[in-house]
Amino acid sequence: MSYDINKILAEYADDDFGFSAVDEVEYQAVIAEKDETVEEYKERLQQVEKIIMPFLTNLYKTASQPYIHWPNRGPIIEKQMQKILTLTRG
Repeated sequence: MSYDINKILAEYADDDFGFSAVDEVEYQAVIAEKDETVEEYKERLQQVEKIIMPFLTNLYKTASQPYIHWPNRGPIIEKQMQKILTLTRG
């Protein structure tokens, strides 16, 4: 016995398991876009590191001292926070 494949395909057309096929060009375009996104986030993370590591380094160097003298720290901290937020939410 031979089955009509078109009827079978029509019968199960709605059951696609949530995926679809793409051609090579579309696949490569998606991969390239993902690579660009990853690179952009790597660059942003490096910029965040450059903002926060000097602060952490100085805290580490003065770990044995019980007090930190840091006048006018409010505006300095706010400026760094704005830089970080620009990179992470920008």
